[in-house]
Amino acid sequence: MNGGMAGRLSLDRINWDDVRLFLEIARAGTLTSAARQLRLSQPTAGRRLRALEEAVGSALFQRTASGFLLTDEGEAMLMHAEHMSEEANVLERKLAGGARGLEGGVRISASDWVSSKVLAAPLGSLAAEHPGLTIELVADSRMLDLQRRETDLAFRFSRFSGADIVQRRLVTINYGLYVSQSYLELRGDPTGSETGAGHQMITMNSALERQPDVTWLRGRWADAGLAFRSNSRESQAAACVAGAGVAVLPRVIGGGLGLVELGGDVPPSRELWLGYHEDLRRLRRLRVLIEHLTEQLPSEI
Repeated sequence: MNGGMAGRLSLDRINWDDVRLFLEIARAGTLTSAARQLRLSQPTAGRRLRALEEAVGSALFQRTASGFLLTDEGEAMLMHAEHMSEEANVLERKLAGGARGLEGGVRISASDWVSSKVLAAPLGSLAAEHPGLTIELVADSRMLDLQRRETDLAFRFSRFSGADIVQRRLVTINYGLYVSQSYLELRGDPTGSETGAGHQMITMNSALERQPDVTWLRGRWADAGLAFRSNSRESQAAACVAGAGVAVLPRVIGGGLGLVELGGDVPPSRELWLGYHEDLRRLRRLRVLIEHLTEQLPSEI
């Protein structure tokens, strides 16, 4: 392919899905990540990228050992592609927001344990009541983008940013301090220690070490060892059951595993928020879903 798009770009040869792929590669820097995001196989993504480059008459990326870098032609296309993406997202949200019936899909994103322990049961009962409704629950720690319609409804432990996001507090999540009986028999009760010396902790991994429960736990027993770290609450719980150490867990997880909940100081609770783009405010199936969750879930768990 020769350089330059001037006089070469044939709009009728460009597939919008290929432009979306171009944008994902530009954002992620790799073909593999972009293919995964769009649920494509890597060979399919590669073929579609080549088809787009043939359509515009230029190479859009420089293939390097560290990833895909935009060429000058790719940089020129990026601004226009982002504008096309935003217009397509606006149109998609407007069309979805105008839907009146309950038939159709709602895509929801939440962390793994919130999905399984908080949302799955009430969402399942709603699906049973409305056979025409399809609920897709994506258990993912990533912050999926409401603007780009990566998800219709998101659940997070912090308020959403953006004036065009409708949000509300859904439920207060209470936490407890847990150990296994085998840990108590081996190391004793850590609540009797001021510093935690001789005890082992289970916490979030380093990327999440500023979360309130991690700060609380390290402040409570500054001299305790660090036995196990994970970004998965359910993995932490499994390590706690195995006797690895003391863990702060949501009570909806820790309370059903036969663990011992320690008394004394109580870890901080957290607020779970839901959010969706304001363009979906009139989407009836989304409103019904949120109302159902509000009715089914207590104010705190």
